[in-house]
Parts: sequence; C-alpha cells; structure tokens
Amino acid sequence: MSLGEKWGVLRDTFEPIVVDREDDVYHVTDTLCELYRNRRQLRVETTGLNYRLSVPFAPHLFGSGKTTFCRSYLELVQRFHETSLSSFASDASRKEFLDKLREAVLLYVDMRHLEPTDPKEKSLKWAVYYLIIKTACLQVGIPMMRKTQAYETVEMEALNLVTLLRDILNMRTDQFLLVAFDEVGVLDTRGQYFDLEVNDGRIRPYNDFFGILWELCLEDNVFFIVVGKSKGLSIKNYVASVSKVLLHFISLSPLNSSSIVEFLEKSHLKVQTQSRVCDILCNPSFSVNELAEALLEYTGGVPGLLTRAVNMLLNYVQTRGQSFGSKDECLSCMKEDGFRTVCSDPFVTRISTLDEDTRSLLDMLLMMALYRIPFNVNDRLNSGSYLFDAVTEMGLYRHPIDMNTFQVLFPKVFIGIFEELTSLSLLERILLGSLNIEPVDCFFASKCRVFEGIVALRLVWILSSKVRNEFRELLGRLSAIWKDMKLPINGPSPLHYMMSVSRGEARSESSKERKTYASNEWNEIIHGALGFDKVYIPKEANSYSPDIMFKLQSPVKFKFLMVGVACKGRWKSEGIGWSDVIEEAKKFLKPVYDQVLSQALEFYHCMLIIVSTKLALNVANELGNQSRCYTSGMRIGGNSFEIPPNCELVILCESDVEMLIDREILNGLERAFSTSDRPVLKNFGLGLVQRVRHSFLSWQ
Repeated sequence: MSLGEKWGVLRDTFEPIVVDREDDVYHVTDTLCELYRNRRQLRVETTGLNYRLSVPFAPHLFGSGKTTFCRSYLELVQRFHETSLSSFASDASRKEFLDKLREAVLLYVDMRHLEPTDPKEKSLKWAVYYLIIKTACLQVGIPMMRKTQAYETVEMEALNLVTLLRDILNMRTDQFLLVAFDEVGVLDTRGQYFDLEVNDGRIRPYNDFFGILWELCLEDNVFFIVVGKSKGLSIKNYVASVSKVLLHFISLSPLNSSSIVEFLEKSHLKVQTQSRVCDILCNPSFSVNELAEALLEYTGGVPGLLTRAVNMLLNYVQTRGQSFGSKDECLSCMKEDGFRTVCSDPFVTRISTLDEDTRSLLDMLLMMALYRIPFNVNDRLNSGSYLFDAVTEMGLYRHPIDMNTFQVLFPKVFIGIFEELTSLSLLERILLGSLNIEPVDCFFASKCRVFEGIVALRLVWILSSKVRNEFRELLGRLSAIWKDMKLPINGPSPLHYMMSVSRGEARSESSKERKTYASNEWNEIIHGALGFDKVYIPKEANSYSPDIMFKLQSPVKFKFLMVGVACKGRWKSEGIGWSDVIEEAKKFLKPVYDQVLSQALEFYHCMLIIVSTKLALNVANELGNQSRCYTSGMRIGGNSFEIPPNCELVILCESDVEMLIDREILNGLERAFSTSDRPVLKNFGLGLVQRVRHSFLSWQ
C-alpha cells in the first residue's frame, strides 16, 4: 500500500462522543448561575466586582474541543445532572437555576459569518444582532428576516432583540436562552470594518463586543458562552479593566488515558452504528487500554487530534481489512511521517507562519515542557504579552494542573513539523528529539524535574564534545576506569527515556500492564534498555533508580562502564549526609553488582556519581572540600557500606558541581525550591529559564 493510499484520503467514518468534561460543565454552570443570581445588580451603576457580568470564555487553539463543548453543553448538563452537578444544586436557588437550565434553548452562533450589515454597515452592534437573528431563523428553518425589517423591529434595543428571538424560537418568557458564540477570534481581522471605541489610542474590538453582551445580559433569562482562538488572557485582562465584564476561562483539558478508553468504547461507526470504534481497531490480543495509551502518546489527548488520528487508523484498518494486533503495530503506523503530516495538517497554519518574535520562544517552551516547569496564568514574557497567550500563538497546547496553573504540551504528531523549520539550533533539535522520546503521560502527573533535566542535558554535551572538557578530565583523574572509556561518544543526541526501576513485588505480572522494571531486573536494564552513546533518564521518578543513566565502552577491548547519576537537590539548611549517599549506593551499586557484575567481572564496571547542591558538613570535611572517588573494597559512612567489586562511587564537591550547573542557576533553583516542592515559572523567574537556555547555547 503506497503512502497516498495509506494516509492520503481521510474519510469521517465514526461519530465521536464527548467525554471527560465534568469539571468544565460544573465551572460553566457555576459561572452562568452567578449571572442568574446577580442579574439585578448588573443594572446598578457601580464598579464593584460583584456587580459585573460573568461570561464563560475559552480562548483555545483549534482542536481543543471548543466548538464541540459549546454545542454539547446542554446535553452534558443532562448527562451529569445526577453526578457532578448533584452537589452543585445544594441550595434552593441553585437547584431552581439547574432545573431551568435543563429546559434551556441553545443558539449556536458562528462568528465567521459576521459582516457589515445594512442599514448600519459600520455598527458592530447591529452586525452581531443581525447575525444572531439570522442564526435563529436558520435553526428553526424559517425564511430569513430581511435586514431592514429586522432593524425596524429591533431598533438596536436589547429588549427588542431578546423578544424577537423568543418569538422566532417559540420560547416562553421564563425559559432560558443560551447563546454560544464560536470563532470570536475573527474580530482580530474583521474589527477594522466597524466604527469602534478608541481606548488609550488603540481600537480593541473585544471590548466593544463584550459591551454588547453586557447590555443583552441586563435582560432576564439570557446567558452567553464565548469561545475562540484569540489572545485570550490579554483580552480577559483588558476587558476586566475597562468594562463591567469578567471572563472566566473554560479549561478544556486534553483527555487522559482513561477518558480516551471511554471515547473509544462509546464512539460508533456512522454506517454500522452498532460497531464500536475499539472493536474495529483492536483484535483480541490488543486491548483498548493499549490503544488509548498509543493515541495519548501521539496526540497528547487533544480532542481534535485524537478524532483525526482515530479516523485515519479506521480508514487504514478498513482498507486492509484487518485490525491491529499489538500496540507496537499501531505505534509504528503513527510514527510514520505520512501519518504525522496528514494528522496534523489542519493544525499547522500557525506553526508554519511564525513571526520571528514568537519563533524565538521555541527553545524556552521546549525546556519548560521537557523539565515540566508549570506556569501561572498571569506569567508575563514582557510588559505587553503573556506566556499563556504565547503558547497559543506558537500553535501548542496547555494542560491545566489547576484553574490558574498550566503545563506546556507538545503533541508528538507536531514534533516532525517543528523539526522541518529552517534554522533550528542544535539545542532545539535535542529538546525536540527528547520530547519525541518522552512518554506524553508524564504531563498528566506533572512534577518539576528541572534539576536532573539540566544535569542530563549537560551530560549530553559533555560526553559528546570534541573539545577539551574540564568535567571529563576531572572524572579521568578520579577514576582509572573512566579514563579507559571511549570519549567523546557520537554527536549530541536527545535524552532517552526508560522504564523506572521498582520493587519486584510491586509490579503487575502482566507484561502489558507493567510500566516499571522490577528491582531484580538490572541485568535486563543494562543489557537491553541502555544502548551505548545514549543518556537515559527514568520515565517516572521514584526511589529505586538513579536520576540519570548512561553506558560507556572501552575503545580497545570489550569493557563497559555503567554510570548512574543521583541528583540530590537539597534546598534547606541540611545537606546530603552519609545516610543519603549510602542509600543511593545500596539501591544501585549493590543490585547491579549482584545481578550483573558478579556474572561478568571481566566485562562490566559500574560507577555512581553523586551530584548534590549541598553536602552535609561531615561529608564535606571527609572529602576535604574536593571531589573524591571511592573504589572497590573501600568503606564509607563509618564503615557501614563497602563498595562492591568493579564498582566506584564518586561524590562531587560543591565547586565541581558548578561544572554542570553554574552558581547563578543553582542559586535560582534554591530560591525556587525553597518556596515549593513543585515550583512554577514564577518561582524560578523568566530570567533564570533564559539563563539556563544561554548556558546550553554557550556549549554548542
């Protein structure tokens, strides 16, 4: 089957179901209820926040589920009425609101049809009014009202418009009307066609637009949801500062693995309506859970990408007449360049047309994604722009950690498109390659790993550099085994991600369900998972494996050095003591010796390097404030641990750690981690992230 036959023609073959939107439904319902309870106060002239209009607002990129959500909102209210929304209706007024909401009429308005309209072509207000009227007529299937007739009926008055809409839609006066505006981002370009208010010397069409909605919300039983692809945070903050409108973001999170399972199990083919999508794609040896993991891996759970990927896989399976037999077979399809190109095609407009200022943010966003540095909704890049909006402008996604904190998400199907950009730096290529290897589900349990991430990327440069390198020379002076290894390794390459090491009794016996190696499988890890010339970092941080691992080879004989690096970030008053060092040695050096080295002493050696931000006084004193290597047979920590045969333990002094991370960055990390165990960008400071970036660029 040729590439054109395999991925060239995309047919919509299934009916996707909306899943995993309970939090969003609750949040939107709560915001609409706030208007319901405070509508009378809106009519009072005051600047108090409690008297402002609250509107649910989703300023998200294409494919995040905006349109589907606002079209399906009332259906979702019915679905969750007995579950998440049952707690919402805890008092009489909320219950009354929810009961009436379930009888509401939804009017979906596509702002792409907004245009100057007779007889007041320069009036945005009239253009919006007539678009609403025209949409209502289309929804119930009656002839379109003439523009002049509509204008004479409404007379630009909100009450008259609402009365007309109720007549067209055959609604009771006490029945809720919910108007959902989609594609509000058209105001970025079409605002120029109207006479708009000038504020501080600038025309801001969104302020005019939300002013129109504010007037309409003075009328009883009218509510709005607004979604679009604009610089949402800038709009939100400006509208709040100059008008009586507060915009509340709808998070629209990407789907996690369990939600994708529900999506696959409840979605059916369009023609064969009894056929579930999961049954078409999976044969008995390939579970729907594995399919969900594969789809999460490449789409990041972004609903639009997920739907497109499932359609492509369905087309392929139906064309060849055979389901997928394994996760690897499914992943091999999604790894193909043709699959990625076709799947991401509708999403790439912004990526392919990035301006220079936006393009310059790429490496910083890549580092934030790879190191899992969350950012706050109000974090600024400069006085005029927000990181929240920059992620959207770059064409990427935000995974919400909570209402005000987000993680940068790079769907893997996009990475190939970024790699085709001209003038990518070596740093950007390494970061993109690392994200391409890292399991995407790491984003869904985001924990900042910036310290070990910086060390790992430094090691990539150090091990592959062809110029004189102080850190390599230091290890060569400390260790004869290290000095015997072949360096540099091949050119700088991405970080590779491996299964973490866990206790043997904690793992599942099912190879399909198991996500971590058992602690008695170091032989498999060293011989199988770790290839020569790659730097590995565990997929899931835990207490049973080093933070970084790599393997070196002697150039003249069959000899290997397995290296584990334990990154001990201590930001409090106490430093790393002997008990911490011994704990790291026992979980790495001892099992590796027992399971591997004892069987092949002539071939394998093992080294553990302790990289600590702060050493305890007794450790620093024994080291003599310099790095030291403890070799086989030596005892540490008051003779409580003996270094096994063919093993070495290297403890770096604090000054030598600065060969990996300079002092200014270490000080910034200390400030951030002393504030929180899971610091966000604000704790680090944008300047620190830029400093890390510059430190990497200086090594190229």
